[in-house]
Amino acid sequence: MIREHVEPIWMRPPTSYRSRKIIIFFIALISIFQLLRLRPRLSFRNPFPHRTERPCASISIPDIPEAPSEASTQWTRLQELFDHHPPNLVLERGDFKGGQLAKPTIALLADYLDMTMDEASAMRDQHAELIAALPTYPQGLFRGHGIVILAGGKYSEIAATTLGMIRLLGSRLPIEVWMIDRVEEKEGWCDDLLTQGIACRFVSDYLQDMSAFSHHYQLKIAAIMCSSFTEVLFLDGDSMPVVNPDKIFDAPAYLKTGAVLWPDYWKATESPYTGYITGRSPEKDTQLPDFQTVDSGQMLWNKEKQWKALCLSAYYNYFGPTYWYTLFTQGGSGWGDKDTFPTALRALGAEWTMIPHHLQTQRYDDGTGHGKGSGMAMMQADPSDMKDFKPLFLHSNFIKFSVRRLMCDTCIEDPSALKPEQRLKGKEVTFNGSVTNRKSPIWESLTFGKRIFSTKVKDELNDMGKLDTEKDMWRVMTKVGCEGVFSDEKICRRVSKHLERTFGEVSQWEGGAERMCS
Repeated sequence: MIREHVEPIWMRPPTSYRSRKIIIFFIALISIFQLLRLRPRLSFRNPFPHRTERPCASISIPDIPEAPSEASTQWTRLQELFDHHPPNLVLERGDFKGGQLAKPTIALLADYLDMTMDEASAMRDQHAELIAALPTYPQGLFRGHGIVILAGGKYSEIAATTLGMIRLLGSRLPIEVWMIDRVEEKEGWCDDLLTQGIACRFVSDYLQDMSAFSHHYQLKIAAIMCSSFTEVLFLDGDSMPVVNPDKIFDAPAYLKTGAVLWPDYWKATESPYTGYITGRSPEKDTQLPDFQTVDSGQMLWNKEKQWKALCLSAYYNYFGPTYWYTLFTQGGSGWGDKDTFPTALRALGAEWTMIPHHLQTQRYDDGTGHGKGSGMAMMQADPSDMKDFKPLFLHSNFIKFSVRRLMCDTCIEDPSALKPEQRLKGKEVTFNGSVTNRKSPIWESLTFGKRIFSTKVKDELNDMGKLDTEKDMWRVMTKVGCEGVFSDEKICRRVSKHLERTFGEVSQWEGGAERMCS
């Protein structure tokens, strides 16, 4: 008979010891689970591996302007000059929209405006008188070079991404962010920007009378002219660099002319009277205009070299909605400020640079790398290379890269983004982002962690030894969504998750981390 072996009791581990082992085992499991769940908070991976230093510490902040400043005085004198030379007609935009001008004829352009040759001649004389009275450049008023960005209200959230991209890419340029007034400032944003070498400016501090400015884009010219810089890289809030823009002021074409503009999609649809009224032609044009319109989302200006052209553009914008915008576009696509700049340069016979490279359309990702649809953004070229197209700016003319507009679920609109009549009602206004809108062309990408852009531009940038622009944008938007005045806990989780699922990068911003600049 075989007896079952039974360990002596003194060899058995006591019950309390076995219990402790079990408890320790479960504690270890719980700890591992917590580590995995909180992994984004514990990562110290550098989100900007291409940067060897943090650029903001030594960037000089633009001087705080005196009030009233000399720049304000200059603008007041210009405004008085403009008021003495008002257009002799009111030209309404009407119903003549872009689709009708896709293939314009000279007959179509000539028949749109209700204007006689006598009226055009009278305006031509007034325009010539204005040009003769344009002031010379105010020596000693401006200095240095830097970036000017138009923001304020709902545009500030978009500009926050652009500003983050500029600093992420290593730019050391001083920056001025321009808004209409302090009502447009998101509370605390300007204090935050100062830590990044960025100063806020308010147009209302410079323009005593703003009654002529009914459209936000009319303010571009005021921001350029009143900025503290002699040399200005102007950017719309939705036009961001894809590589460090600091060397743009050394581009040979810019150094030669002092004005660089970028092309838009379509040919000009100006009235045949435009050249005659502005003094460019001796008579009414009988041929279609053979030049491209411009994309004013990015412009490069030397104010000392091109001061009179800027003053004339300011005149066109001052009376833009009631006359010049319609004359230059006849109500078609691009009605607004954009064509006031090249028209002023042509009217003065000034030398200037139009980028010779046609813009590249950035399309939605379709999995093939080539993209689908009509496009969501415009890639513009670096003026330093007039031979080969090298990407420098991404102008997001359709999808606006504001982290709240993309990732929000019933967010409360900030008071700075409300219209005056909405503020008066005193009620909360909410909105939903693209992530909740199944009809949005990027809903699927945001929901399932896919790229938004086609990979074509990423591959081109990599060929240049550069970076993944879309990943950089999401790095910035993660920072904006998780830290600072635009942060929100739910948005932070969503944007951090998108960064990790789509690009395989764990966010270091969730829960607070080092600042992009200090």
